[in-house]
Amino acid sequence: MLGDTLNKISRLMYILGEFDKGEVYLADIADELMVNVRTIQRDIKILESAGFPIANPSKGEYSFVEGYSLQKLQLSAKEAALLALLSNIAGTLGGSFQETYVSLRNRILQNEQENPFYIKLPKGQAFLDDRQTKLLERAIKKQEKLTIVYENSKLSGRDISPLKIAWFDGFWYLLALGKDELILKLRLDKIKALTPTGTYFKRPKKVEKLLEEGVSVWFSSRRDKCVKMAISADVAPYFEQKEYFPKQKILKKSAEDGLVVECFTGKYEEIMPTILAWIPHIVVQEPRELKDLVAERIKAYSVKM
Repeated sequence: MLGDTLNKISRLMYILGEFDKGEVYLADIADELMVNVRTIQRDIKILESAGFPIANPSKGEYSFVEGYSLQKLQLSAKEAALLALLSNIAGTLGGSFQETYVSLRNRILQNEQENPFYIKLPKGQAFLDDRQTKLLERAIKKQEKLTIVYENSKLSGRDISPLKIAWFDGFWYLLALGKDELILKLRLDKIKALTPTGTYFKRPKKVEKLLEEGVSVWFSSRRDKCVKMAISADVAPYFEQKEYFPKQKILKKSAEDGLVVECFTGKYEEIMPTILAWIPHIVVQEPRELKDLVAERIKAYSVKM
């Protein structure tokens, strides 16, 4: 009996720990714990009865409801598992025992202290900590080349040199060197297969610098386009306190006219979304081709209205 109880606690701890990471699948957990799916289903029922908010978005898939986590409650998986087991025991005793448990559960699970800070991050892809990403991590550390199969791309079958796994605007990317040392930005969800080649490469030192300077996934290893913009006085303080553009530098400052800002980019796609977002408070002065490109985007939008 004691062995069964300890096994149940271990399973509950494992399941809760997996829920805290994201979505889990019954079959995967059953394989990991070497039990049948029905056993895991019973364990999840215990957790639900204990008051843990569990979502079931599709058949065989489970997770905590969005925004809920043990870490947020400052509750360990072991503590949560014991709480769930206590719920199971209290339910069989009934009466005042059940009422006492419910009171205790509410005090623990609903005792979220008010956090004075809030940081808004874009929602997007969940990071899949699967065999493929594990292989990627090892290859990046070992600086080993990989042969890639990439969705609907001529890149499939070619060798790449993996540099970093990076998050940009809600999507996970693999940054890698391709042919002629070109930096590739490959969506993780579009990578269908990776095979180690047994050959190695030397990682360029500029990678971290490029990431620090970049403001979107459209960054380039060459920043050969100099852009000058006028920023109105109404929003100038924002651009004084934050670098919205790569290698941003204030050239002129006036209380009445605002700022003249310079930046360097390799692709206009890297800075275009920011420029469009700040219109009419921002005006491109140089180069002419970017001024024309912004005008074309605005005209195209106005035609569709």
